Amino acid sequence: MKKLLSSLVMTILFLSCALEKEKLTENVGKYIPPNIDDTNFKNSVITKKNFDETWNSVIDFVNDSLFKIENLEKDSGMLTLSFGSKEAEKFIDCGDFEYTLFFTGEEFKGSYIDYAKSGLLAVLKAKMNINIRKIDNETTQISINTTYTYSTQHALGYYDPKLNQTYSFESGGFQTIDVINPIKGSIPTRTCKSTNFAENAIFNIVK
Repeated sequence: MKKLLSSLVMTILFLSCALEKEKLTENVGKYIPPNIDDTNFKNSVITKKNFDETWNSVIDFVNDSLFKIENLEKDSGMLTLSFGSKEAEKFIDCGDFEYTLFFTGEEFKGSYIDYAKSGLLAVLKAKMNINIRKIDNETTQISINTTYTYSTQHALGYYDPKLNQTYSFESGGFQTIDVINPIKGSIPTRTCKSTNFAENAIFNIVK
């Protein structure tokens, strides 16, 4: 019985050492992409407000938000806004990521965007085009389309354009790209999609 217990203890110690050795000799990680099956987003709504009420509601909201007005033409009902990396996690979803680095023992577990902010020098740029159109004296249609550009680069201590990667997609859309040197244990692609937060924020104030 003592020999059996001794053998069992030695086996456990051996396996523990083997696992520890593996952990200390390679980077490992896991990536879970965002859900891209949600196709309920509609980029146009009809509101029971006249044109002036709708236009003024949008302008008042924009002036008190992080959106920047790039172009404004009330006669044509066109409005172009831009916004960027501040609170990028509200506007796009790139899934979840975790890793362990063998050399330093550093670990990370969280959203891919949080990782990309520091590890990949990520930058989000977005341009939103809003079209407000009079239907009649009591109703107005508002349509929104946003172009998202999310750029990353590997932070290796020097700039190399070959390491830059860019996701480009529009409202309600997404893009999946092959990543450079994916960490062991993770799939070789990353996906980013619109959360529709910005678009719905505009729609909600005109309803």
